[in-house]
Amino acid sequence: MDFIMDHLLTIIIVLVVLFVVIPFLKSILSKLVLIGLILAGLIFFGVLGPDFTESSSNYVENTIRPVVTNEIDKADFHYDEASKEYKIQSASFHLIGKLNENTGEIRFKDKTYEMDVRFLQDIIEKKVQEQETNQ
Repeated sequence: MDFIMDHLLTIIIVLVVLFVVIPFLKSILSKLVLIGLILAGLIFFGVLGPDFTESSSNYVENTIRPVVTNEIDKADFHYDEASKEYKIQSASFHLIGKLNENTGEIRFKDKTYEMDVRFLQDIIEKKVQEQETNQ
């Protein structure tokens, strides 16, 4: 009995490690392994990787960009001089951006994309000048 009383703290620490700490670490480790296996599977089957971001940028380049360039002349253009924000709106798309910035937010088919608008920079500047001269 003296042995148990002399080493009671050590016995309690060992029991806590055995029944609390080790199962907790085992649970975390198993979840990390599971997440790693899922990510490895997604990368292996091509869901994640460079093709994923490339395919979305190809979609923007091949689908949205031609629609915008074809409909930009017929679209409604609004420019707020105070915030330097412009809005271009047509039946197919809705583009919001700021003057002299390279990216804009476009809504196309109920989805919103961040898009490089440098190819529209001349058209946007021309539309801003037209609106300023009309006021």
